[in-house]
Amino acid sequence: MARRRQNRITFTTVIIALIILALYNLIESRDLFPARETPGMQSQDELQDDLRNDLRDDLVEVHFIDVGQGDSIYIKTPSQDILIDGGERGDTVVDYLRSQDVDDLELVIGTHPHSDHIGGLINVFEEIPVKEVMDPGVVHTSKTFEDYLTLIDEKNMIFTVVRAGTKRVYDDGVVIEILSPVNPGSDNLNDASIVARLTFGDIAFLFTGDAETPSENEMLIAGAPLKSTILKAGHHGSSTSTGDDFLEAVSPEAVVIMCGYDNSYGHPHREILEKLDVADVEVYRTDLQGSIVFVTNGRDYEVYHEGSNGED
Repeated sequence: MARRRQNRITFTTVIIALIILALYNLIESRDLFPARETPGMQSQDELQDDLRNDLRDDLVEVHFIDVGQGDSIYIKTPSQDILIDGGERGDTVVDYLRSQDVDDLELVIGTHPHSDHIGGLINVFEEIPVKEVMDPGVVHTSKTFEDYLTLIDEKNMIFTVVRAGTKRVYDDGVVIEILSPVNPGSDNLNDASIVARLTFGDIAFLFTGDAETPSENEMLIAGAPLKSTILKAGHHGSSTSTGDDFLEAVSPEAVVIMCGYDNSYGHPHREILEKLDVADVEVYRTDLQGSIVFVTNGRDYEVYHEGSNGED
């Protein structure tokens, strides 16, 4: 069932469609362009459908995929298909991308080497062509991380180690800026997480991986542009992330918590949920609502979710 944060996208689409159809009928009534009955001529309903499809070309979709206890975020822009993390090893993300008609990915971001973030990327790399992989460049000794690197090399993907300040500006108006890490080490892989901020018009998303309070404080001290409309809570809603000062700087309208249903870590932690309630922030959770999709035209946004585990 769809839950709508804003309804202006649908309303605007209908108004534009009606204006265009009114102009079309006015021109036709004056015999400037007489209508001709020809095979394949579109009905008014078909014209409206085409118009809606054309308008959707100017939208950005952000899919927080339900992968259980892990992260995976698919971003569809007018010109790019981007994936951040892939959950644990398995075909969940591959199947989801196939359902969205994704044939290839221009960019994949592996936020950090933990298996609940890069494990499923191995399956993605095996099944879907990928042009470039962004990575924090920290070493991990797991078999999962070894297989991840091996496939990147075997498939001749561009491997880009990124640091705070890396920025991509796309022709469709989307901007991705890396806010962290600055100088990551392997002693705390969570704080080595790539933190990325995507902006499209007036709407911004902040993707934090598993970044904890030391990483958050480093971004605060550096004066990173943190303010965002939607925040992906760090470390699955753990109390080790989403510090008070950080949350105040981001000042989100909505927060997405990605965690598994009835997980053994107790995520999201009660302290975080209470903090978000006090801040009057809309909270979406993959453990309760399944995959969550934000659709934006750069001014407003709508939210859709599956409503799993008895929620709607």
